[in-house]
Amino acid sequence: MTETSYGDFELRRDPDAILKQIVEAEAAEGDTRGKLKIFFGYAAGVGKTYAMLEEAHAVRDKGFDVVAGYIEPHTRADTMALLDGLEQIPPLEVKHRGIKLREFDLDAVLKRRPQIVLVDEFAHTNAPGSRHKKRYQDVEELLRAGINVFTTVNVQHLEGLNDKIASITHVSVAERIPDRVFDEAASVELVDIEPDDLIERLEAGKIYVPDRARTALGNFFTQKNLAALREIALRRMADRLTRKAEHAETGKRTRASEDVLVYVTHDSGIVKAIRTAANMAESYHGALTAVVVESSRSKRLSNEQRGQLRSNVDLAEELGAHVVTLFGDDIAQQIAQYAESAGITHIVVGNAMSPRTVAIGREGLVSRLMKLAHGAVVDAVPIKDLPAQYGRLREATGFHPTAGDVWKALGSVALATAVGLGVYSIGLSNSVVLMLYLIVALLIATKADGFLYAIVVALGSTLAYNFFFTVPRFTFNAYGLNYPFIFAFLLMGTLVASTLAVRMKRQAESTARRAYRMEVLLESSRRLQAANDLPTCFRSTAEQVIKLLNRPVVMYRLDDEGHLLPPEVHDVPGTSGGDASSDKLTSPEEAGVAAWVASNSERAGATTDTLLNARCLYLPIRSKDAVFGVAGIAIDGDDDDFGAFEKNLLLMILDECGQTAEQIAFANERRSMEMRVEKETLRSNLLRTISHDLRTPLTSISGDADILLHDDGVLTQEQKEGMYRDIHDDARWLVTLVENLLSITRIDNGTMQIAQQPELVSEVVHEALLHVDRRASARRVDVLIEDDLLMAVMDARLIVQVIINLVNNAVSYTPVEGRITVSAREERLGGGGSRVRIAVADEGPGISEEDREHIFDLFYNGSTGKPSGKSGDFKRGMGLGLSLCRSIVEVHGGTLEVRNAPPHGCVFSFTLPAVDANALMSEARRQDEGRTEEARG
Repeated sequence: MTETSYGDFELRRDPDAILKQIVEAEAAEGDTRGKLKIFFGYAAGVGKTYAMLEEAHAVRDKGFDVVAGYIEPHTRADTMALLDGLEQIPPLEVKHRGIKLREFDLDAVLKRRPQIVLVDEFAHTNAPGSRHKKRYQDVEELLRAGINVFTTVNVQHLEGLNDKIASITHVSVAERIPDRVFDEAASVELVDIEPDDLIERLEAGKIYVPDRARTALGNFFTQKNLAALREIALRRMADRLTRKAEHAETGKRTRASEDVLVYVTHDSGIVKAIRTAANMAESYHGALTAVVVESSRSKRLSNEQRGQLRSNVDLAEELGAHVVTLFGDDIAQQIAQYAESAGITHIVVGNAMSPRTVAIGREGLVSRLMKLAHGAVVDAVPIKDLPAQYGRLREATGFHPTAGDVWKALGSVALATAVGLGVYSIGLSNSVVLMLYLIVALLIATKADGFLYAIVVALGSTLAYNFFFTVPRFTFNAYGLNYPFIFAFLLMGTLVASTLAVRMKRQAESTARRAYRMEVLLESSRRLQAANDLPTCFRSTAEQVIKLLNRPVVMYRLDDEGHLLPPEVHDVPGTSGGDASSDKLTSPEEAGVAAWVASNSERAGATTDTLLNARCLYLPIRSKDAVFGVAGIAIDGDDDDFGAFEKNLLLMILDECGQTAEQIAFANERRSMEMRVEKETLRSNLLRTISHDLRTPLTSISGDADILLHDDGVLTQEQKEGMYRDIHDDARWLVTLVENLLSITRIDNGTMQIAQQPELVSEVVHEALLHVDRRASARRVDVLIEDDLLMAVMDARLIVQVIINLVNNAVSYTPVEGRITVSAREERLGGGGSRVRIAVADEGPGISEEDREHIFDLFYNGSTGKPSGKSGDFKRGMGLGLSLCRSIVEVHGGTLEVRNAPPHGCVFSFTLPAVDANALMSEARRQDEGRTEEARG
């Protein structure tokens, strides 16, 4: 039986169809992930490997690169004969306990990179020391690398069918693959023969050697088992085809989905409930949620129980579940509340059906769920052996008999009795003694672990009061009609008060854990939102992980090409890990594991099934589409692992880190795009301006020069001199423009050398006025400097250029006979220092509010502003002068400002650090006197 549709990658018996499907797959939208084809059977010996090898020959004959990565050695000569003509990758030999094991060489295939590789025994468990624990994980890495894979698997190796098949064959298969791997395969071909034919082949010795064949016929290979397995395989193929058809119709019709919740414990038998819940979620087209409830009893789990819980949680995740951790001793209430808030309609729990279970009230959990979960259906999965479930009733009530609670109760009774004897000796009423027993019992109840304390302290207090304080004293007799009521009051009061105190303590612990979780998440979110670069983002994440797990963290960031940058080790505060510890966590072997995680976007390292000999657990820091780094959490030993609560928080923190990293990457990309747009705009403005503003003076110079060259005596001397001045002015303007362009380029590139030293402001101003535009002679230029000895720290050459640009700008907007004022004065600062402010004021029309916001922008010349407004070099220029002035002033540590001056005009001013001229002259005289003394000596 072969599927009628294989998706993107389909290989049929027809070679032409094979070629067509492969070519289409390689051309489909740049999909680089490899395709998986499974040869599926219901038992060993049906011919899966034979069919796979035949298919490989058909594909190879069409010119495709096919290699045999690993073929399980068989005693079947006809199957092994099909290996002739196929390139084979030598198996990897792994030594384990003195035995050489043959394994699939994953690295050799990745290095060889064929188009199609054959990998037999898909569900095989690799030998210790291999990269992955399971062979299907090797295949998944090949698929991620873009290599197509042919493989074989039997129906009993599917995780979701394990319980059903075990109940039929009475054989539990240890090597299993997740159902999702089977369902996500590009194509599955069922290799099928009649059970009678399979038994006949087995008896003929074509499958196993004779001794093993006889054993198989008497156990697994019975007519009944084979018929049932064949039926299950056919049904599973039909289910897969139905699911693919429904998936193909996505968007054409809407299906109602129902979510499923499964309660996961540390019981080994709970795996049946997990598989059942996964199958239900698949059938209902809903999401699967695995709930782990942490109670006060969880902290007392043994390492073996914690390992089993982790294994069960891993199984749930493998089957596609989202794991959630809840807190509280009332398990039924926690599950019911979560199911109601999440809108879950089906709850699956494991249920032990033995008489002893019913006798001790195990049905209480199921019954309470049915009462509390009003909107959900509760499904109890019958499980033969659930040893830990016998304590579930006690967990719900909190009755955990511990020696610590007994000693605390006896200590409470003894303390209350001792104080009561002192009170009794001074003649106070017995009612005071009763209150003492209540108060002491309440105080110590806050330190108790379970309700056994309440029972012991209630009985002990009653007996002690009867023995020490009732008549006759020091006996357990009591004479008086009131004593029975007093004893009953003391017993019930102490019991109820202690019980409430213990319950409040437990609720406080659960509340504290939830508050801690919320605090860690909120703090992580706050710190990550404040991060504006990847190093800060990763450092904040590492600090939060250390706060959560109290163990060292190694953070790897990826560069733009996807390569790992040098790691950063973050130790636990207050510990002395030292360089040796850091070297172990950042060794080449550890870095190799981190590199694998970064390239495959999958977890690896300690406590996982991939590269489990590493010292750290490595988790990718990723968003939906990209990996930004890898976090390594130090693991002390094989059994050292954090619980589901810490694991959920860790994954949340890393997910938020990945999202923040993605936002930072987007922000950087957006800034880069903005810079590119800005550069493109500047380039366009420059070209536009050059094409207009440079062409005009060059045309004028060329025209005047041409007229002068071809003058036949027509021009008068005055006209010639006018042309000479025009040529000179245009050439001078071009020189100034080029100087401004070069200065801006040097400043932007950081190549301009600034030689600052004390200079007389008056000298700098007068030097600048000697080089201003000749049109300034038609205006009145006044210089107002309060102190001739006013000095400032500056690069005189650059400040001269600033003053020239500001005065030329004022000349452009000041009418003829108008006034331009260049002033300089000293300003005292609040801290005791001083600065020099140099200003250029004109009598032009002023600057509009719109132009004032952009007047110092590069290439802004006011052409977009109002015609009446003043801006930059509007009348003639490229919008470089004022931008250059601002850059030069800022390089000197000052600021360039502009404001309107009533009734009209505006003032440009900038500041420079002031210098005390008198002190400077005194220092110079002392130096001169010192040099004179040295000369005389």
